[in-house]
Amino acid sequence: MADLNPLYDPRTDNAVIDPATQVRLNQPLAAEAFTPEEQAFLDLILGKVADKTINLYAPSSLLNLPVYEALSAEAKGQADQNTVPLLAKIRDLVHLTSLSKAPSYQVKNLLDSLLDTKKRLEEHGDIFII
Repeated sequence: MADLNPLYDPRTDNAVIDPATQVRLNQPLAAEAFTPEEQAFLDLILGKVADKTINLYAPSSLLNLPVYEALSAEAKGQADQNTVPLLAKIRDLVHLTSLSKAPSYQVKNLLDSLLDTKKRLEEHGDIFII
């Protein structure tokens, strides 16, 4: 049988990694500081999670119910479809910020993604409490 992966070298399989290299590989990539908008949004989200306004396992806790109830069926459907992925990103954000308070590319990417989704969906009104 031909080798399925021409890049695989069985001699290096499970090879010992130098501890200094392992430490360097485990360090998160440094990122630029948060913009004031990103920092305010992060503080808002973490504050709502801390005071239990946002339940990390209840997508409906993200909804601003008075605004949501007044939406058309199509807009409600869009909001419903996006609450689960938004909440998953918030859970990731909470986890990453519990590991380190320093800005990282992962946190900045999650914040940007959350802000973009929120802005796109809130053309109909202030649907979310974030």
